[in-house]
Amino acid sequence: MNPGKCLAVLVLGIVLAHAAEASADLVVYDDALRNAFQDYSYGGGSNFANAAPVHSGTRSISLAGSNYNALSFFHDGGAFGFAQYAGLHFWIHGGSAGGQQLQLFLQNSGAGTSADVPLNGYIAGGAPAANAWREVSVPLASIPALAALGQFDRIDIQSESAGTQPTVYVDDVVLTSPAATADPIFADGFDGGALLTIARDAPIDGLSGDRFGWRDSANRPRAAVLAHNDAGSTPNGSRGGELREFRYQAGAATRVVRPTDDSFGGFGYVVSHTAHEDTCTGGGDSSSLGHFTPGQFQRVFEGRHHAIFRFTLAYPRYCTTAAPAQQYDVPVTIDWVFSTGRDDPLWAVTWDLSGVPVNRLEDDSRAPYGQLRIDGAANDAARATIGGVAWGDYYRFASSTDPVSFASSWSWNQPNTIPFVTLWTSGVDATMGLVQTQTIRQQDAGGYWGQDLWNRTSAQGNGCTDPGSVYAMPCDYNWPYQSINYELYGGPTRNARLAWGTNFGFLGQQSYQVRGNAAYGGGGNGTALPGDPRAPGWPKKSYSVYIVLGAHSADPVGAQVRQIETIQSLTLGASVGSVIAQGAAGIADASLVTYQPAGYDPVYGALTFQASGNRLDANIGVGAGTLRHPLLIVRGYTGALPSSLKWNGAALTRDVDYFPSIRSGANELWITLNRDLAGGGNRIEIAP
Repeated sequence: MNPGKCLAVLVLGIVLAHAAEASADLVVYDDALRNAFQDYSYGGGSNFANAAPVHSGTRSISLAGSNYNALSFFHDGGAFGFAQYAGLHFWIHGGSAGGQQLQLFLQNSGAGTSADVPLNGYIAGGAPAANAWREVSVPLASIPALAALGQFDRIDIQSESAGTQPTVYVDDVVLTSPAATADPIFADGFDGGALLTIARDAPIDGLSGDRFGWRDSANRPRAAVLAHNDAGSTPNGSRGGELREFRYQAGAATRVVRPTDDSFGGFGYVVSHTAHEDTCTGGGDSSSLGHFTPGQFQRVFEGRHHAIFRFTLAYPRYCTTAAPAQQYDVPVTIDWVFSTGRDDPLWAVTWDLSGVPVNRLEDDSRAPYGQLRIDGAANDAARATIGGVAWGDYYRFASSTDPVSFASSWSWNQPNTIPFVTLWTSGVDATMGLVQTQTIRQQDAGGYWGQDLWNRTSAQGNGCTDPGSVYAMPCDYNWPYQSINYELYGGPTRNARLAWGTNFGFLGQQSYQVRGNAAYGGGGNGTALPGDPRAPGWPKKSYSVYIVLGAHSADPVGAQVRQIETIQSLTLGASVGSVIAQGAAGIADASLVTYQPAGYDPVYGALTFQASGNRLDANIGVGAGTLRHPLLIVRGYTGALPSSLKWNGAALTRDVDYFPSIRSGANELWITLNRDLAGGGNRIEIAP
């Protein structure tokens, strides 16, 4: 045994006598089992005196994986509480092959209970590596499914396969104290690891939620908590169905974004307004906040690197186009999509108006909607002032006076193709925005009659000239996307309300005016432009946006806009398998639409292919710009994870160069490529 290990064992042996107040780490294995741990391994294939390879000392543990066999460490001296030992740390070696799939089990023998999580998400690099040692750090106390045990006295590392896996090696196994377990990026220890990690039923603001942890495009941890919408409520009335926490790394610090303390707090719920407030039932708010309405949730997809979490509800509409007024409860489906290797969650919605007679409603959509303390302030009073606001409909608008107020100068004179809206804080480098997955001509967005101010700046005169309301900015009711337009009457604001926007009739009309708004009469406030397009607002409406949070100085909203612009230049082809030309119009709308460009699915923002015999040989041609970390969905895929993925002939390493997930129920292989693509030649070869 090496001297370092001897010293550790001596010190920790003394500490064990005071286990109830443990303040140091506890060795489980270093060349041999320590501190009353015994070998309870099962299924065969284990060796606790393996001579090579070793991480340190002279021995390690080997496990020849077969039929869910496992290494098992049982503590004969009693169970531990998570206040004593909050984490598990060890080193793992993948032998000559690497890539083994493993599961971690904790057991409380006295209570007859156990819990488990996939282990690979906590291995540096995402899986055991061939011919190399990798560090493993599991924050046990921060994983609700494990911490719910209360105590544990047995640790199992199981081969997660009914067949044979290559031999894997483990060394230097240690239970870590709470202080040692604390993560420098996420202070509570929650870090998604190399794989996307999901903590089910995590408490959040008096509700229960699911917590998602993943690594972004720069391999930095991010986390999001979605509050369930099927039970309970927050003190301010939210029934959930929304984002209530978002974490990302801002420089060397972690920014924790939380809801505001009022009834608007939270983000990602639906809101709709009506053009007919004179014909309402009086049964409720004509523009009710969607998070006041309970519903259901569904874990649609929980993959190694990708997840889809769904909310459904029946959103009440109280106002109709003509008497008699009648309440309609409109089914709404919302999907949140998280992907390793990508920064921004995708938010997709389908409004189902098929149960409402056509033309009975003339409503807009302002979803997703909500308020967060985007600068990471600890409370509402500490929020930073909003420095500016920008959006894009057919032209780009941006304020240019910091902080923003009704007196701010602005420009609205640059042509635009990708709908977006964003705001940022002054004094704290933070921004939040929404970016659509399609162009404005493919899916209209923005509302009202902003064309009156298109191709203008504030130097040409005030944007609002209503009697009694004359100021430089556009009139508060005429912002195409709702944001802080109703918060500026007292001057600059610290409120960061953000929402989407569409014209009235987007929900409910057989045909509605895409630009301008006829509902408000003639003149500039409703005059259609020559050849102005119209679109159907019935029976279903679907669209998707990215929810972007980050440092304003890095312009993450602009970066996401440029990605959707780059996608328009793509040319996809396939010699084995095929490019998918059509797909569902929305997450809850099976009607077929033609993808533009061919192969691009705007519902999930993915490049889509059809496998042939679980194989694909395809090319992604990038006509302009750089495509960063694209998401690929290979449909008709019925196999396990690919044994080989090549890019331009070079073999890529799983969980390092690309991040795959099997969506078995849908027969899909999801892949995030951990690289940027440019130029016409980007060959992707997938072998089963």
